[in-house]
Amino acid sequence: MYFITAQRCDARRQFLPDNAPPPPRAEKTPDDWTLYRNWLEFELANFLFTCAKMPARKIDMLLDIWAVSLIGLGGQPLFTNHTDLYSVIDSTRTGDVKWDNFTIRYTGEEQGGEPAPWMSDTYEVWYQDPREVIHGILASSEFTDSLDYVPYREYDASNDQRHWQDFMSGDWAWEQADRILSDDPTVAGATLVPIILGSDKTTVSVATGQTDYYPLYLSIGNVHNTLRHAHWNAVILIGFLAMPKTTREHTSTQAFRKFKRQLFHSSLTHILYSLRHPMTEPETILFGDNYYRRVIYALTAYIANYKEQVLLSCVIRNWCLKCLGHRDNLDEDALRHSHEHCDTIIEELEFHQLWDSYGIVSDIVPFTNDFPRADIHAMLSPDILHQLIKGGFKDHLVDWVERYLVHIHGKTEADKILDDIDRWIAAVAPFARLRRFPQGQHFKQWTGDDSKGLMKVYIAAIEGHVPKDVVCTFRAFLEFCYLVWQNVITKQTLTEIDDALRRFHLYHEVFWNAGVIDSFSLPRQHAMKHYHYLIHQFGAPNSLCSSITESKHIKAIKRPYQRTNHFQALGQILLINQRLDKLTAAHTDFKSRGMLNGSYLSVLGTHLHLACYMILTAI
Repeated sequence: MYFITAQRCDARRQFLPDNAPPPPRAEKTPDDWTLYRNWLEFELANFLFTCAKMPARKIDMLLDIWAVSLIGLGGQPLFTNHTDLYSVIDSTRTGDVKWDNFTIRYTGEEQGGEPAPWMSDTYEVWYQDPREVIHGILASSEFTDSLDYVPYREYDASNDQRHWQDFMSGDWAWEQADRILSDDPTVAGATLVPIILGSDKTTVSVATGQTDYYPLYLSIGNVHNTLRHAHWNAVILIGFLAMPKTTREHTSTQAFRKFKRQLFHSSLTHILYSLRHPMTEPETILFGDNYYRRVIYALTAYIANYKEQVLLSCVIRNWCLKCLGHRDNLDEDALRHSHEHCDTIIEELEFHQLWDSYGIVSDIVPFTNDFPRADIHAMLSPDILHQLIKGGFKDHLVDWVERYLVHIHGKTEADKILDDIDRWIAAVAPFARLRRFPQGQHFKQWTGDDSKGLMKVYIAAIEGHVPKDVVCTFRAFLEFCYLVWQNVITKQTLTEIDDALRRFHLYHEVFWNAGVIDSFSLPRQHAMKHYHYLIHQFGAPNSLCSSITESKHIKAIKRPYQRTNHFQALGQILLINQRLDKLTAAHTDFKSRGMLNGSYLSVLGTHLHLACYMILTAI
């Protein structure tokens, strides 16, 4: 029997015995601070650029003051100016993955008359080689103790119940390993590295003219979930996708819409292309534990909100992206979407038939078609933030309550009741982890944190104002949310999830019976039906939630943008991120060699003690 066992090997791909020591490699000495002169120089560079985020002119001011203070002592500051500081950081080879770019333009036929402006524009995409990025993650000592090298199934020894937690505990990794081995038994002993992608547009400036970016992120399924949603460096910015724009006249044309979709997929294909060969032929990679392993990649999951998932799956809005349920009755039992099924019916049916009967946009080629064993429908992960918190709770249930009150009591009386609900929400005592809303729920823009906070107090606020079945609907929905939110999900948890979903479907009929809504066929709410299966596949859903990419926006896009001069800021954002990556990698390297232990004063004391000892010895 052959397995993907993550067996250790040497640089020549020869497998090693289980008890073999790591292959010899050039070791750095504990005082090798290359390219920094010493500990203090690295700490200063890291403090000024990473911690203080000090702009160049203030760095120069600080270093000038420092230089003046050292004149009487005959000393010099560690850096002459900001150019000197940046030069040292830029020269660091550790963590150095270059940014590259390519351009795309429309090459189709022009539809008579004067061509639309977007047809002659050139669209630029910036990216880092994802293969090199993954090499950096696997080689980092930061993750050595937080990587799963092989698929596994975890059971509780006390009751034999299965647990789902980290990605590699799910069925996807197990089944993918079997599939890879069945295709090519010679890869036995390799290490499966599942690739997780994520993308989402983000706005960094509105007041001075809306400035948007379209970042692409990458992670790997081997990393434990806690690191991915704790905002460690397990989620990496690898690209900025293009966002075509045109005049209002052409924005809604079929040709422009098709171009935007295909531009997106073609860009992903180009960015990920370096991973294609090692998806079938393992490559030998050095890991953070100093052992080599043969690695084989697979496109696994994609973190995205519903709008982004529609674009990814080439499915029309208001259809399910995971199953073949019709948009008029999404909750009916239906088979799961698959690229094999899509390819088959695309060959047999006309464009309009696919659009009307299956909700499929058949004239777009998904990027996954260019990679082995990849299926975009299987890759779409559950999204607690947009499907449940912002979708099911805020956009659906809370809105239904207001519409119910207006429908039953009229607008004037309903406003009085809603004011009373706001008073109850505002009256919440300031307990730990319980957010307060002094103005109630009426604010213009709800964030995910706002919705999470309201979920904890909303039932108590509406009770007595709405029928019991409405309260029971919220209770079942919230139980479902909190159960799937857990870090570890057991077989018993899955039973409770199924029961909460059953009760939710039972009680939410109160809104239908009251005439408040005319359909429950809502894609984000319908997604709840797929959580049981997706937990089996991917483990706990909280590690694949779009809240991870939204949090990453702050660190990788919004904060670097604030450090730019806001003019053609993308190049500055790329440079800032590259310098931050170099400093982070250097910090990890120095720390792994015990060079950053202790406080500044204790380290300084050690250096002074050693200097004094050397002087006394010389005397």
